[in-house]
Amino acid sequence: MKRISTIVVAVVALLLGATTYAAVTRPGSSTRTAKPRHALTVTAKMSGLLYPGSIRPLRLRVKNLLPRKVKALAVDVKVGKPTGRCPAWAVVGGRFAVRVTLPRGATRTVWASLRMLPSSPNACQGAQIPLSFSMTLDGRP
Repeated sequence: MKRISTIVVAVVALLLGATTYAAVTRPGSSTRTAKPRHALTVTAKMSGLLYPGSIRPLRLRVKNLLPRKVKALAVDVKVGKPTGRCPAWAVVGGRFAVRVTLPRGATRTVWASLRMLPSSPNACQGAQIPLSFSMTLDGRP
């Protein structure tokens, strides 16, 4: 298998600027539509090269924007359609247990990973890979 090193440049550039928000609503608001509000920011950084058959760690910095502490139970890493002719199935994220308490305004590091499947074509070389994140929070006060 040939290493696809140029994809790392695109992924790292994307990950360094990749920020997303998780939305939460108030419990018991089923009778009316509650506006989601930004609860967390997630910034990601990947370590190492991503090439066919590789799995690389993602360091996620999670900041709590809520006026109370929250417990994060899991993070979902969703991979969007890469640019060019790289197929959507070539890079895989997933759901990762994190189990971390975030006091109001605190930032914590949690870990996830990205995997490029061994059957990924050379078209993935240099592709930009969009990522999004969502977190499962413990709803108890």
